[in-house]
Amino acid sequence: MFKRLINCQNAVTLSSHSPVGLRHGRFNPSTKRHFTLFQSVADTFLTVHEASQIPWIVLVPLSTITLRTLVTLPFSIWQRKRILKQQELRKLVQPITPIVKLRLAAITNKKSKNTTKINFNGTPTQLPLQDPGILNPEQITFLAVKETRKRQKKLFKKYSVPLWKNALLPMVQIPLWVTVSMGIRTLTEEQLLENYYPSWIAALEFGSFDLSSPLTAMPLLAPILVGTLAVLNVEYNGRLMFSSSMSSQGMKTVSKISTRVQEAMASILNVSRLGCVVMLAMSSQAPFLLSLYWISSQLYSLVQNIILNWVYPYQR
Repeated sequence: MFKRLINCQNAVTLSSHSPVGLRHGRFNPSTKRHFTLFQSVADTFLTVHEASQIPWIVLVPLSTITLRTLVTLPFSIWQRKRILKQQELRKLVQPITPIVKLRLAAITNKKSKNTTKINFNGTPTQLPLQDPGILNPEQITFLAVKETRKRQKKLFKKYSVPLWKNALLPMVQIPLWVTVSMGIRTLTEEQLLENYYPSWIAALEFGSFDLSSPLTAMPLLAPILVGTLAVLNVEYNGRLMFSSSMSSQGMKTVSKISTRVQEAMASILNVSRLGCVVMLAMSSQAPFLLSLYWISSQLYSLVQNIILNWVYPYQR
């Protein structure tokens, strides 16, 4: 385990005992994050690096692939299967809405045929417009949708695919991403130099990588890669969200752009695109080791989504 360097004298003393490929500079105690979990992640990376002597630029992508494969990939496969089952069941309850609308409209029409009633004294009176027995079109639509959702909820519960389970993947994936990112950020609070890298990188005459700061030799490399992969992920997932069985066969259909579901999906895509811009800006100032983790994570997500869509095609 590496010791934290407090002053320049200790830095000179401990630098001779540090393994090749990793050097620490002066550490500022005021910038230290007092989070045990993040520090544990940083210490784990250091321990693995010391034991295996794997270069940092290889260790971080390998760690990303390992964590995503062991932790998030099973949840992704489980969620994809569950969503496909929900789509099959949703097709069974879709005809309920127009049927309920027709029944409610027939009942309303029957009640509205006679708009007058006879009082006890024999005089006819006009029924009020807000008679609770007569439904307007908005009420008919609301009751039909409510009945459809009620039956859909029962059907999902019967086949063990409730909607709340769709939140399990983000509840696992987001904390994992934040924890590893903050752990790497804690690791790079000190100067972190890497002398081990492939020969094709050595041809660029970098000398050594300062992994605790942005890549000064090519400052736009990490932001471009992070932004490009993030946009590809968002656009690919967006295309899947709006895809259908007819569109996959080359048949174009008229889409209802004004529906609430599609408006919500479009809003989610716009927020995701904005997040890509934010990540691009953050990666331009983040340590290169942290940007490397983001790049490998985005690349893994893109490949994972392509493979899952090939094995379990997502179609509305």
